[in-house]
Amino acid sequence: MIPFQRKNRSDLIFEKLHEMIRAGHWNPGERFPTELELTKLFNVGRSTVREALNHLKSFNVIHVVPGHGTFITETPSLEPNILSRHIPDGTTAQELFNIIEFRICLEPSTAYLAAERVRQDQKKKLLSTAGAVDNEDLTPSEFAETDISFHIFLAEITGNPLCIESMRSLHKIFYKQQFVTSLISARKKAAAQSHIAIAKAVAEHNPKTAEKEMRAHLYDTRNLLEKIVRETALQETVYLAEREKL
Repeated sequence: MIPFQRKNRSDLIFEKLHEMIRAGHWNPGERFPTELELTKLFNVGRSTVREALNHLKSFNVIHVVPGHGTFITETPSLEPNILSRHIPDGTTAQELFNIIEFRICLEPSTAYLAAERVRQDQKKKLLSTAGAVDNEDLTPSEFAETDISFHIFLAEITGNPLCIESMRSLHKIFYKQQFVTSLISARKKAAAQSHIAIAKAVAEHNPKTAEKEMRAHLYDTRNLLEKIVRETALQETVYLAEREKL
């Protein structure tokens, strides 16, 4: 079966907190509980709480005021992103393919625009973060977050607020697909090589090459998903066949 079938703890905490905010448990502008307070409330680790808080931030439900804490936004986005309804909690193979196909429609054009508009001060960060996913110490979750941050930064380079907000709001959806593909060990090095090729094209103001490299990167990801689906389906078939022998 394709991994990521069940909600993880951070998703459950995110949903509970989001539900509490919708119900008016905290008012707009009111201080939100700290990470430590939430770890005690839900009896989980800080990394789990931090991930749930990041999801709330991506929905613009909470915001951080440096030196003062976290607060409920004055006009919180109480409704989940409309696209998230198409990615149920039990992610299936078809839903994963829907995600990567959507990315193929969206991100090559983002890379093209980024190559046209990249500023000198953005190039260093782009090139330094491009290969960050090539790290064997990264957990699947850390790989997914690191990978997605590169793609979000490309959207930020475009300077187009619609591109930027679209990529940020799709963070949770993309995370599921990235988590699954990260389970293949060779993925990290391949992803890093693709990111570097994209980053170089963008830094050199070569939009056509940036678009081409991004499309190739996403098609490689789709091929990897197909491989995972074939192998997991085969494993399930073998398992069922063995059960029949018992």
